[in-house]
Amino acid sequence: MIRALVIDDDKLIRWSLQEIFSQEGFHVDAVGTVSDALSYAEKTSYHLIFADMEIDGADSVDMLRKLQNLQPIAEIIILSAQNRQHIEQKTAELSVSTIIEKPFNSDQIRSIAKAALDMFNKVNSRKNKTEEV
Repeated sequence: MIRALVIDDDKLIRWSLQEIFSQEGFHVDAVGTVSDALSYAEKTSYHLIFADMEIDGADSVDMLRKLQNLQPIAEIIILSAQNRQHIEQKTAELSVSTIIEKPFNSDQIRSIAKAALDMFNKVNSRKNKTEEV
């Protein structure tokens, strides 16, 4: 089963993403704080992580860095109302799968989740083949 972590301080966005991904057959954990996100990431392995860039008014780059260390194979997708170029500059040293600008629609989310999952599977398939050699 595909596991996704949704991190957003907006309850409606968390609920919407949880509904969309549940309909796609994913197991979804949805949290609204940085501390909850890191706690879940320490205990559970995820395929996809959807993270807002601003949680409770704070910049989330440090959270993303910590998540990447805890979940090195997960595909990280950023959700943000901020300008895409601004986000790209702030996250340049991180391995971010894609950036979704708010507002977004359910078809866009499904499409991006599928593409990120395909990338996850491709990267991990290569990794497994390398380990076999």
